Amino acid sequence: MNHYPRLPGSFYDESDILRKVQQAGFARITSPDAVLACLLCRVSASLDPGITIPNSSLNYISALVGESGTGKSVAFRASQDLLPDIGTRVDGWVLGSGQGITATIVGKADDDGVCTVVNPRVLFLADEGEQMLKLGKNEGSITMSTIRTAWSGLALGQTNADKDRSRNVGSGQYRFALTIGLQPHFASELLTGVHAGDPQRFLFAGVTHPEQPDIIPPFPTPLDSVYLPEGTSTVLKVDPEVRRIIQEHRVKKQRREVIDDPLDSHRMLLTLKTAGLLAFLHGDDIAIHWWNMAVQVVEVSRNVRNHVRDLALVERQSVIGEKANTEVQFRTQVDEVQKTQIMESHIKTMSNFVKNKNRPVSHSDLQQCTSSKYRQVVPFDDALSEALRRGVIIQNGTSFNRPN
Repeated sequence: MNHYPRLPGSFYDESDILRKVQQAGFARITSPDAVLACLLCRVSASLDPGITIPNSSLNYISALVGESGTGKSVAFRASQDLLPDIGTRVDGWVLGSGQGITATIVGKADDDGVCTVVNPRVLFLADEGEQMLKLGKNEGSITMSTIRTAWSGLALGQTNADKDRSRNVGSGQYRFALTIGLQPHFASELLTGVHAGDPQRFLFAGVTHPEQPDIIPPFPTPLDSVYLPEGTSTVLKVDPEVRRIIQEHRVKKQRREVIDDPLDSHRMLLTLKTAGLLAFLHGDDIAIHWWNMAVQVVEVSRNVRNHVRDLALVERQSVIGEKANTEVQFRTQVDEVQKTQIMESHIKTMSNFVKNKNRPVSHSDLQQCTSSKYRQVVPFDDALSEALRRGVIIQNGTSFNRPN
Protein backbone atom coordinates (compact mmCIF):
# COMPACT_ATOMS: atom_id res chain seq x y z
CA MET A 1 0.00 0.00 0.00
CA ASN A 2 1.25 3.50 -0.81
CA HIS A 3 1.93 5.96 2.00
CA TYR A 4 -0.70 8.50 2.84
CA PRO A 5 -0.17 12.05 1.58
CA ARG A 6 2.01 14.01 4.00
CA LEU A 7 3.41 17.44 4.76
CA PRO A 8 6.81 18.26 3.21
CA GLY A 9 9.86 18.43 5.43
CA SER A 10 10.07 22.17 4.73
CA PHE A 11 6.83 22.66 6.68
CA TYR A 12 8.55 21.57 9.89
CA ASP A 13 11.52 23.84 9.23
CA GLU A 14 9.30 26.89 9.75
CA SER A 15 9.86 27.04 13.54
CA ASP A 16 11.68 25.38 16.42
CA ILE A 17 8.34 24.12 17.74
CA LEU A 18 7.49 22.40 14.46
CA ARG A 19 10.98 20.91 14.27
CA LYS A 20 10.29 19.38 17.69
CA VAL A 21 7.02 17.95 16.37
CA GLN A 22 8.87 16.28 13.50
CA GLN A 23 11.57 14.99 15.84
CA ALA A 24 8.96 13.63 18.26
CA GLY A 25 7.30 11.70 15.43
CA PHE A 26 10.53 10.16 14.18
CA ALA A 27 11.70 9.47 17.75
CA ARG A 28 8.59 7.36 18.38
CA ILE A 29 8.60 5.85 14.86
CA THR A 30 5.31 7.36 13.82
CA SER A 31 4.38 10.10 11.38
CA PRO A 32 5.13 13.70 12.40
CA ASP A 33 1.83 14.64 10.72
CA ALA A 34 -0.04 12.38 13.13
CA VAL A 35 1.78 13.90 16.11
CA LEU A 36 0.93 17.38 14.80
CA ALA A 37 -2.77 16.47 14.46
CA CYS A 38 -2.81 15.20 18.06
CA LEU A 39 -0.87 18.25 19.26
CA LEU A 40 -3.42 20.62 17.73
CA CYS A 41 -6.11 18.85 19.75
CA ARG A 42 -4.00 19.30 22.89
CA VAL A 43 -3.57 23.00 22.19
CA SER A 44 -7.33 23.28 21.69
CA ALA A 45 -8.02 21.54 25.01
CA SER A 46 -5.55 23.90 26.71
CA LEU A 47 -7.65 26.95 25.90
CA ASP A 48 -10.51 28.30 27.95
CA PRO A 49 -13.86 28.37 26.14
CA GLY A 50 -13.64 32.14 26.07
CA ILE A 51 -10.65 32.06 23.72
CA THR A 52 -12.18 31.97 20.26
CA ILE A 53 -11.79 32.91 16.63
CA PRO A 54 -14.32 35.30 15.06
CA ASN A 55 -17.81 33.76 15.09
CA SER A 56 -16.63 30.28 16.08
CA SER A 57 -14.95 28.19 18.73
CA LEU A 58 -11.52 26.58 18.61
CA ASN A 59 -12.94 23.14 19.35
CA TYR A 60 -11.07 20.58 17.25
CA ILE A 61 -11.13 16.99 16.02
CA SER A 62 -8.34 15.00 14.39
CA ALA A 63 -8.58 11.57 12.78
CA LEU A 64 -5.46 9.38 12.52
CA VAL A 65 -5.64 6.82 9.72
CA GLY A 66 -3.55 3.67 9.52
CA GLU A 67 -3.60 -0.08 9.72
CA SER A 68 -3.55 -1.74 13.14
CA GLY A 69 -0.13 -1.41 14.77
CA THR A 70 1.15 1.42 12.57
CA GLY A 71 1.35 4.08 15.27
CA LYS A 72 -2.01 5.75 15.98
CA SER A 73 -1.81 5.33 19.77
CA VAL A 74 1.93 6.02 19.64
CA ALA A 75 1.29 9.39 17.98
CA PHE A 76 -1.18 10.39 20.68
CA ARG A 77 1.22 9.44 23.48
CA ALA A 78 4.02 11.33 21.71
CA SER A 79 1.86 14.46 21.66
CA GLN A 80 1.18 14.00 25.39
CA ASP A 81 4.90 13.83 26.11
CA LEU A 82 5.57 16.80 23.84
CA LEU A 83 2.92 18.98 25.53
CA PRO A 84 2.36 17.28 28.90
CA ASP A 85 0.40 19.96 30.74
CA ILE A 86 -2.86 21.11 29.15
CA GLY A 87 -4.45 22.20 32.42
CA THR A 88 -7.36 19.75 32.50
CA ARG A 89 -7.80 16.35 34.08
CA VAL A 90 -9.92 15.19 31.14
CA ASP A 91 -6.89 14.36 29.05
CA GLY A 92 -7.32 11.42 26.69
CA TRP A 93 -10.45 10.08 28.35
CA VAL A 94 -12.17 7.34 26.38
CA LEU A 95 -15.02 8.67 24.25
CA GLY A 96 -18.42 7.33 25.25
CA SER A 97 -21.97 8.08 24.17
CA GLY A 98 -23.30 11.51 23.30
CA GLN A 99 -24.90 11.72 26.73
CA GLY A 100 -21.57 10.68 28.26
CA ILE A 101 -19.77 13.55 26.53
CA THR A 102 -22.17 16.09 28.03
CA ALA A 103 -22.10 14.40 31.44
CA THR A 104 -18.29 14.74 31.51
CA ILE A 105 -18.60 18.49 30.99
CA VAL A 106 -21.49 19.30 33.35
CA GLY A 107 -22.90 17.88 36.56
CA LYS A 108 -26.50 17.06 37.41
CA ALA A 109 -29.10 19.80 37.26
CA ASP A 110 -29.96 21.50 40.56
CA ASP A 111 -33.48 22.10 41.82
CA ASP A 112 -33.80 25.02 39.42
CA GLY A 113 -32.71 22.87 36.48
CA VAL A 114 -29.32 24.58 36.20
CA CYS A 115 -26.28 22.43 35.36
CA THR A 116 -22.85 23.45 36.66
CA VAL A 117 -19.89 23.08 34.32
CA VAL A 118 -17.42 20.83 36.14
CA ASN A 119 -14.93 20.22 33.30
CA PRO A 120 -14.96 23.21 30.95
CA ARG A 121 -12.08 21.78 28.87
CA VAL A 122 -12.06 18.15 27.69
CA LEU A 123 -9.86 16.07 25.40
CA PHE A 124 -11.34 12.72 24.44
CA LEU A 125 -9.67 9.81 22.70
CA ALA A 126 -11.35 7.21 20.51
CA ASP A 127 -8.32 4.99 20.07
CA GLU A 128 -10.35 2.54 18.03
CA GLY A 129 -12.78 4.66 16.04
CA GLU A 130 -14.69 1.50 15.12
CA GLN A 131 -16.38 1.64 18.53
CA MET A 132 -17.39 5.27 17.99
CA LEU A 133 -18.92 4.39 14.63
CA LYS A 134 -20.80 1.46 16.18
CA LEU A 135 -22.17 3.74 18.90
CA GLY A 136 -23.29 6.16 16.21
CA LYS A 137 -25.23 3.43 14.40
CA ASN A 138 -27.26 2.39 17.44
CA GLU A 139 -30.94 3.29 17.20
CA GLY A 140 -31.57 6.56 19.00
CA SER A 141 -27.83 7.27 19.38
CA ILE A 142 -26.83 10.94 19.57
CA THR A 143 -23.08 10.29 19.61
CA MET A 144 -22.26 11.57 16.13
CA SER A 145 -24.67 14.51 16.32
CA THR A 146 -23.16 15.47 19.70
CA ILE A 147 -19.65 15.36 18.20
CA ARG A 148 -20.74 17.58 15.31
CA THR A 149 -22.37 20.07 17.66
CA ALA A 150 -19.40 20.03 20.02
CA TRP A 151 -16.99 20.84 17.16
CA SER A 152 -19.05 23.96 16.52
CA GLY A 153 -19.16 24.85 20.21
CA LEU A 154 -22.96 25.04 20.29
CA ALA A 155 -25.27 24.07 23.17
CA LEU A 156 -25.15 20.39 24.18
CA GLY A 157 -27.40 18.12 26.20
CA GLN A 158 -31.03 17.37 26.78
CA THR A 159 -33.69 18.18 29.35
CA ASN A 160 -35.64 15.35 30.97
CA ALA A 161 -38.52 15.32 33.38
CA ASP A 162 -36.15 13.61 35.79
CA LYS A 163 -33.66 16.31 36.77
CA ASP A 164 -31.08 13.63 37.64
CA ARG A 165 -30.93 12.77 33.96
CA SER A 166 -30.89 16.35 32.66
CA ARG A 167 -27.60 17.61 31.28
CA ASN A 168 -27.23 20.94 29.50
CA VAL A 169 -24.28 23.16 28.67
CA GLY A 170 -24.67 26.41 26.80
CA SER A 171 -22.98 27.58 23.64
CA GLY A 172 -19.42 28.77 24.19
CA GLN A 173 -19.23 27.42 27.76
CA TYR A 174 -16.94 24.48 27.08
CA ARG A 175 -13.87 23.44 25.11
CA PHE A 176 -14.08 20.12 23.26
CA ALA A 177 -11.26 18.27 21.51
CA LEU A 178 -11.19 14.72 20.19
CA THR A 179 -8.59 12.46 18.60
CA ILE A 180 -9.84 9.41 16.71
CA GLY A 181 -7.79 6.43 15.55
CA LEU A 182 -9.20 4.78 12.45
CA GLN A 183 -8.22 1.84 10.32
CA PRO A 184 -8.76 2.62 6.62
CA HIS A 185 -11.89 0.46 6.39
CA PHE A 186 -13.58 2.33 9.24
CA ALA A 187 -12.28 5.68 7.99
CA SER A 188 -14.13 4.96 4.75
CA GLU A 189 -17.26 4.24 6.81
CA LEU A 190 -16.86 7.66 8.37
CA LEU A 191 -16.84 9.20 4.90
CA THR A 192 -20.27 7.72 4.23
CA GLY A 193 -21.55 10.23 6.78
CA VAL A 194 -20.91 13.05 4.31
CA HIS A 195 -24.50 14.32 4.35
CA ALA A 196 -24.54 14.35 8.14
CA GLY A 197 -21.46 16.52 8.08
CA ASP A 198 -19.09 14.24 9.98
CA PRO A 199 -15.83 14.09 8.00
CA GLN A 200 -15.94 17.74 6.89
CA ARG A 201 -15.04 18.72 10.42
CA PHE A 202 -12.09 16.37 10.93
CA LEU A 203 -8.42 16.91 10.27
CA PHE A 204 -7.11 13.66 8.75
CA ALA A 205 -3.50 12.50 9.05
CA GLY A 206 -1.77 9.27 8.03
CA VAL A 207 0.44 7.50 10.58
CA THR A 208 3.15 6.06 8.33
CA HIS A 209 6.03 8.02 6.82
CA PRO A 210 8.49 6.94 4.09
CA GLU A 211 11.27 9.15 5.47
CA GLN A 212 11.44 7.53 8.90
CA PRO A 213 15.20 7.53 9.62
CA ASP A 214 17.11 4.34 10.40
CA ILE A 215 18.91 6.06 13.25
CA ILE A 216 16.20 7.01 15.72
CA PRO A 217 16.61 10.57 17.06
CA PRO A 218 16.13 11.33 20.78
CA PHE A 219 12.78 12.64 21.91
CA PRO A 220 12.86 16.45 22.12
CA THR A 221 12.44 18.48 25.31
CA PRO A 222 8.75 19.17 26.03
CA LEU A 223 7.03 22.34 24.88
CA ASP A 224 5.96 24.99 27.36
CA SER A 225 2.29 24.83 28.35
CA VAL A 226 0.08 27.30 26.54
CA TYR A 227 -2.99 27.42 28.75
CA LEU A 228 -3.87 30.72 30.39
CA PRO A 229 -5.54 31.47 33.75
CA GLU A 230 -9.09 30.13 33.99
CA GLY A 231 -11.66 32.59 32.77
CA THR A 232 -9.44 34.15 30.10
CA SER A 233 -11.60 35.49 27.31
CA THR A 234 -10.39 36.85 24.00
CA VAL A 235 -11.05 36.66 20.27
CA LEU A 236 -7.85 35.93 18.37
CA LYS A 237 -6.89 38.70 15.99
CA VAL A 238 -7.10 37.72 12.33
CA ASP A 239 -4.98 39.39 9.66
CA PRO A 240 -7.10 41.53 7.28
CA GLU A 241 -5.81 39.54 4.30
CA VAL A 242 -7.05 36.31 5.89
CA ARG A 243 -10.43 37.93 6.53
CA ARG A 244 -10.55 39.03 2.88
CA ILE A 245 -9.79 35.50 1.62
CA ILE A 246 -12.53 33.97 3.79
CA GLN A 247 -15.08 36.65 2.93
CA GLU A 248 -14.36 36.42 -0.79
CA HIS A 249 -14.92 32.65 -0.69
CA ARG A 250 -18.20 33.07 1.20
CA VAL A 251 -19.44 35.68 -1.28
CA LYS A 252 -18.65 33.41 -4.21
CA LYS A 253 -20.46 30.50 -2.53
CA GLN A 254 -23.46 32.74 -1.91
CA ARG A 255 -23.53 33.63 -5.60
CA ARG A 256 -23.06 29.96 -6.50
CA GLU A 257 -19.88 30.90 -8.36
CA VAL A 258 -18.03 28.33 -6.26
CA ILE A 259 -19.49 24.87 -5.63
CA ASP A 260 -17.56 23.03 -2.94
CA ASP A 261 -17.27 19.27 -2.75
CA PRO A 262 -19.73 18.28 0.03
CA LEU A 263 -16.73 16.94 1.95
CA ASP A 264 -15.25 20.46 1.89
CA SER A 265 -18.25 22.37 3.19
CA HIS A 266 -16.33 23.40 6.35
CA ARG A 267 -12.93 23.75 4.72
CA MET A 268 -12.51 27.48 5.41
CA LEU A 269 -13.55 27.15 9.04
CA LEU A 270 -11.32 24.12 9.59
CA THR A 271 -8.43 26.06 8.06
CA LEU A 272 -9.10 29.07 10.31
CA LYS A 273 -9.27 26.84 13.40
CA THR A 274 -6.00 25.19 12.39
CA ALA A 275 -4.37 28.58 11.78
CA GLY A 276 -5.61 29.78 15.16
CA LEU A 277 -4.16 26.80 17.02
CA LEU A 278 -0.83 27.02 15.17
CA ALA A 279 -0.68 30.75 15.94
CA PHE A 280 -1.55 30.28 19.61
CA LEU A 281 1.04 27.51 19.93
CA HIS A 282 3.61 30.02 18.68
CA GLY A 283 2.31 32.89 20.82
CA ASP A 284 1.09 34.83 17.80
CA ASP A 285 -2.06 36.25 16.22
CA ILE A 286 -3.51 34.67 13.08
CA ALA A 287 -1.13 36.26 10.60
CA ILE A 288 -1.20 35.42 6.90
CA HIS A 289 1.83 33.20 7.56
CA TRP A 290 -0.16 30.92 9.88
CA TRP A 291 -3.08 30.92 7.50
CA ASN A 292 -0.81 29.71 4.69
CA MET A 293 0.66 27.07 7.00
CA ALA A 294 -2.85 25.92 7.92
CA VAL A 295 -3.80 25.78 4.23
CA GLN A 296 -0.98 23.24 3.74
CA VAL A 297 -2.16 21.16 6.71
CA VAL A 298 -5.79 21.10 5.59
CA GLU A 299 -4.84 20.35 1.97
CA VAL A 300 -2.86 17.30 3.10
CA SER A 301 -5.83 16.31 5.28
CA ARG A 302 -8.10 16.48 2.22
CA ASN A 303 -5.65 14.35 0.24
CA VAL A 304 -5.51 11.74 3.03
CA ARG A 305 -9.30 11.71 3.15
CA ASN A 306 -9.56 11.32 -0.62
CA HIS A 307 -6.92 8.58 -0.53
CA VAL A 308 -9.07 6.69 1.97
CA ARG A 309 -12.12 7.27 -0.21
CA ASP A 310 -10.28 5.90 -3.27
CA LEU A 311 -9.15 2.84 -1.31
CA ALA A 312 -12.73 2.29 -0.19
CA LEU A 313 -13.94 2.51 -3.79
CA VAL A 314 -11.38 -0.08 -4.92
CA GLU A 315 -12.37 -2.32 -2.00
CA ARG A 316 -16.08 -2.03 -2.82
CA GLN A 317 -15.41 -2.80 -6.48
CA SER A 318 -13.36 -5.81 -5.43
CA VAL A 319 -16.16 -7.03 -3.15
CA ILE A 320 -18.72 -6.50 -5.90
CA GLY A 321 -16.49 -8.37 -8.35
CA GLU A 322 -16.03 -11.26 -5.93
CA LYS A 323 -19.75 -11.37 -5.29
CA ALA A 324 -20.46 -11.36 -9.01
CA ASN A 325 -17.96 -14.19 -9.55
CA THR A 326 -19.55 -16.15 -6.73
CA GLU A 327 -23.00 -15.63 -8.24
CA VAL A 328 -21.73 -16.75 -11.67
CA GLN A 329 -20.17 -19.84 -10.11
CA PHE A 330 -23.39 -20.57 -8.24
CA ARG A 331 -25.48 -20.15 -11.36
CA THR A 332 -23.06 -22.37 -13.28
CA GLN A 333 -23.40 -25.03 -10.60
CA VAL A 334 -27.19 -24.72 -10.71
CA ASP A 335 -27.14 -25.00 -14.50
CA GLU A 336 -24.97 -28.12 -14.33
CA VAL A 337 -27.31 -29.72 -11.80
CA GLN A 338 -30.29 -28.81 -13.94
CA LYS A 339 -28.66 -30.27 -17.06
CA THR A 340 -27.85 -33.49 -15.21
CA GLN A 341 -31.44 -33.79 -14.00
CA ILE A 342 -32.82 -33.19 -17.51
CA MET A 343 -30.37 -35.68 -19.00
CA GLU A 344 -31.60 -38.33 -16.56
CA SER A 345 -35.19 -37.43 -17.33
CA HIS A 346 -34.61 -37.86 -21.06
CA ILE A 347 -32.93 -41.24 -20.58
CA LYS A 348 -35.64 -42.51 -18.24
CA THR A 349 -38.40 -41.36 -20.63
CA MET A 350 -36.78 -43.09 -23.63
CA SER A 351 -36.14 -46.28 -21.64
CA ASN A 352 -39.76 -46.47 -20.50
CA PHE A 353 -40.98 -45.66 -24.00
CA VAL A 354 -39.17 -48.56 -25.72
CA LYS A 355 -40.07 -50.86 -22.82
CA ASN A 356 -43.78 -50.06 -23.13
CA LYS A 357 -43.76 -50.33 -26.95
CA ASN A 358 -42.01 -53.71 -26.76
CA ARG A 359 -40.95 -53.32 -30.39
CA PRO A 360 -38.32 -51.43 -32.37
CA VAL A 361 -38.91 -47.66 -32.56
CA SER A 362 -37.46 -44.99 -34.79
CA HIS A 363 -35.23 -42.03 -33.98
CA SER A 364 -38.22 -39.77 -34.54
CA ASP A 365 -40.39 -41.80 -32.14
CA LEU A 366 -37.81 -41.46 -29.37
CA GLN A 367 -37.38 -37.75 -29.98
CA GLN A 368 -41.12 -37.06 -29.81
CA CYS A 369 -41.47 -38.90 -26.51
CA THR A 370 -39.16 -36.44 -24.78
CA SER A 371 -40.09 -32.89 -23.69
CA SER A 372 -39.42 -30.21 -26.30
CA LYS A 373 -38.81 -27.67 -23.51
CA TYR A 374 -36.08 -29.81 -21.98
CA ARG A 375 -34.55 -30.53 -25.38
CA GLN A 376 -33.62 -26.81 -25.47
CA VAL A 377 -31.44 -27.36 -22.40
CA VAL A 378 -30.05 -30.82 -23.18
CA PRO A 379 -30.08 -31.76 -26.89
CA PHE A 380 -31.94 -35.00 -27.62
CA ASP A 381 -29.03 -36.60 -29.47
CA ASP A 382 -26.75 -36.03 -26.45
CA ALA A 383 -29.26 -37.83 -24.22
CA LEU A 384 -29.70 -40.64 -26.78
CA SER A 385 -25.92 -41.15 -27.00
CA GLU A 386 -25.70 -41.41 -23.20
CA ALA A 387 -28.61 -43.87 -23.11
CA LEU A 388 -26.90 -46.06 -25.71
CA ARG A 389 -23.60 -45.85 -23.84
CA ARG A 390 -25.29 -47.02 -20.64
CA GLY A 391 -27.04 -49.83 -22.50
CA VAL A 392 -30.57 -48.92 -21.42
CA ILE A 393 -31.40 -48.71 -25.14
CA ILE A 394 -29.81 -50.66 -27.99
CA GLN A 395 -29.61 -49.74 -31.64
CA ASN A 396 -30.15 -52.06 -34.60
CA GLY A 397 -29.52 -50.22 -37.82
CA THR A 398 -31.86 -47.26 -37.83
CA SER A 399 -34.20 -48.57 -35.10
CA PHE A 400 -33.97 -48.72 -31.34
CA ASN A 401 -35.24 -51.25 -28.84
CA ARG A 402 -34.87 -52.29 -25.23
CA PRO A 403 -31.96 -54.56 -24.33
CA ASN A 404 -32.55 -58.33 -24.24
